[in-house]
Amino acid sequence: MGQVVRGGEQFETHIQADHRGQLLQQGPDSGMFDAFGRQRFSQPFKLFDSMLRYSKRTDQWDEKTVGSGATNYLTNESSLELTVTTASGDSALRRTRRHFPYQPGKSMLVLTSFVGNEPMQGLVQELGYFDDENGIILRADGEEIELVIRSSVTGSPVETAVAQSAWNIDTFPSFDFSKANILAVDFEWLGVGRVRAGFVIDGEMRYCHEFNHANNIDTVYMTSAILPLSYRIATTSTIASPARLKQICSNVTSEGGYQPTGPIYTAGRGVDGFTAITSETMVAAIRMASGRTDNVIIPAQVDASVGGNPASNVVAQWRLRLNPTISGTWLPASNGRGNVEVMSSGTFSGGTIVGAGLVASRSSIEFDPESGIELALGQTISGVSDVIALTVQCSSSENATGLLGWREVV
Repeated sequence: MGQVVRGGEQFETHIQADHRGQLLQQGPDSGMFDAFGRQRFSQPFKLFDSMLRYSKRTDQWDEKTVGSGATNYLTNESSLELTVTTASGDSALRRTRRHFPYQPGKSMLVLTSFVGNEPMQGLVQELGYFDDENGIILRADGEEIELVIRSSVTGSPVETAVAQSAWNIDTFPSFDFSKANILAVDFEWLGVGRVRAGFVIDGEMRYCHEFNHANNIDTVYMTSAILPLSYRIATTSTIASPARLKQICSNVTSEGGYQPTGPIYTAGRGVDGFTAITSETMVAAIRMASGRTDNVIIPAQVDASVGGNPASNVVAQWRLRLNPTISGTWLPASNGRGNVEVMSSGTFSGGTIVGAGLVASRSSIEFDPESGIELALGQTISGVSDVIALTVQCSSSENATGLLGWREVV
């Protein structure tokens, strides 16, 4: 047993050896505790997970390449590699289409696995929970390994980078960036909380560094904690040989559960329904407004109604279509928040069906939290929002209508 001194305060630290004689972390920096210092119990709520067993999962991830940067799916490894040539200016970026909802007072846990390239001069490799403006990053910049906080509090990105030799919990001299590893990051935001980062080794969460912000800064440490996962490799000068960074699996968890909050807003035809519907007809569509695509918009409810006479035996089917091609007029949602645009009359084609149901008179379905999160609107790296459209189709000529409801996290 020993003591750790932080900011003048002493904490009891217990060191215990496992069956191999290796030291296990206990005390305030132990994996036994979440970002708020509460003991971890098995009550996580999955916000996102990704496995690349059969494909690149373009439904979950977008990518951008520059120069001769590329991505290559590795079937037998259930992985994907981001590659660059020796030329300066190559890059490849993979980023989740969705940003993930942070709830104040709950620890957010990010796990993401990778195999890095051997660090070399002129090569930058990054992974973690970040976009171009804010985030938490593990980076190999040349031959230097760093943990980084990126923040746009000043109006443009500013980074606080801590080299491996200066990590304040464990400098982890045996860490090999070019081997398969699991990066672990947990954090409290509330604008000013703690961020811890480390690795899962042999089933143990081993923290390497923590960024402490409470009582140390006079602003928030990041503009937002609602961010995507990212992998990136780039050349800043000519490098000695081609390089690659492998993406494997990822998970984002809200520790202590997740409860949707706020009102359910709606868009659609409502009482002004369509008459004599026999073909599939769009009754509502939503997308994130331009400039607000770093948001979390969660479909929460579907209402569908057909005819007015139950004896008519007409059955309607409603469908949710993701990213159909739509022709019509987008308008700001009537809630006045400026986050969402809606369309209640227009034409569509294509799109992926991500939900469906049957209704004989009227049906109202409110999605459970996990289903709603899975349907949350995403965006491309260039900031183009997903679209979700609600359609209705009757078994024979009959009147029908519908409403699509959503929640806004920000």
